[in-house]
Amino acid sequence: MTRAQGGWAALLVAAVLMVGCSSSSSEDDASSSLGDTAEETGGGGFGEGGFGEGADEAAPSDGDDSAADAGAGAEEQAAAGSAVDTVALAQAREVIRTGDLRLEVDAVEDAVADVRRIAGAAGGFVSHEEAVTDASTASVTVRVPSGDFDTVRSDIAELGEVVEQTVQAEDVTAEMVDVETRIESLRRSVGRLQEMLGGSGDVAQLSAVEGELARREVELEAMLGQQRLLEDQVALGTLTVYLAEDAAAPAPDEDAAGFRDGLRRGWVTLVDVARFTVAVLGFVLPWLVPTLLIALPLRWYLRRRTPTPPPPTPAPLES
Repeated sequence: MTRAQGGWAALLVAAVLMVGCSSSSSEDDASSSLGDTAEETGGGGFGEGGFGEGADEAAPSDGDDSAADAGAGAEEQAAAGSAVDTVALAQAREVIRTGDLRLEVDAVEDAVADVRRIAGAAGGFVSHEEAVTDASTASVTVRVPSGDFDTVRSDIAELGEVVEQTVQAEDVTAEMVDVETRIESLRRSVGRLQEMLGGSGDVAQLSAVEGELARREVELEAMLGQQRLLEDQVALGTLTVYLAEDAAAPAPDEDAAGFRDGLRRGWVTLVDVARFTVAVLGFVLPWLVPTLLIALPLRWYLRRRTPTPPPPTPAPLES
């Protein structure tokens, strides 16, 4: 080896030693700093597993609490949502309320006026009224908002003595949904036919489109009328009130029937019988004379035609 090559070799060995020393010092610094960090977090070193144990103790505790809180919150939200859905579903039902109420009152006219007043105060009206003066009876049909139906019925029941009452409730939610769906379908169909009517040029096609459009429009109007009727019946309940006055017991007759009353009634009966007999004779007499004029000659003629039987022969006398 020459002197130059020996110099280069010495320089290379010195560089390798310097790099080794620097990397060793860096590893020692990193190890010391990481150990300090592990001690600050409450764990031990890597060799004892202190850092791992500390992390296992801290992390699962926080995770369990947060998961439990999240689960409880989710259950509360689900329960609240279910309650809201139930209330909304109950409020969304469409129900028709009707009822009949029979009352005995002291004065029918005053009771009818009170029924009108109670219905008007609730925002309703009288749709039908009928009264019989001689029999002291009346019937009044009122339409009141469905929300006040039970209140109005209770107030009217206090006007007298309740003899009979019936209440009916009919859920028409499905029917109203079906009618609304059919209306929307018919409206779309009418719209398409109107577009076809504007773009058709053939006379035959134009006539066919016009006929179909007219039929769909009639169906649409019928469905709209049915929808309005259902909405009116749902919005206003119908209550029919039958009123009658209390039937007072008749006073007992102090004058009992006696001889004079019997004699008077017998004389009246005799006179009636005599009048009836005279009326019968008056009815028969005009028929009696023609009957005799026909019957007497007929009897004489029949007797002349009938031969007279010979006299009987006497029997011989025995000696």
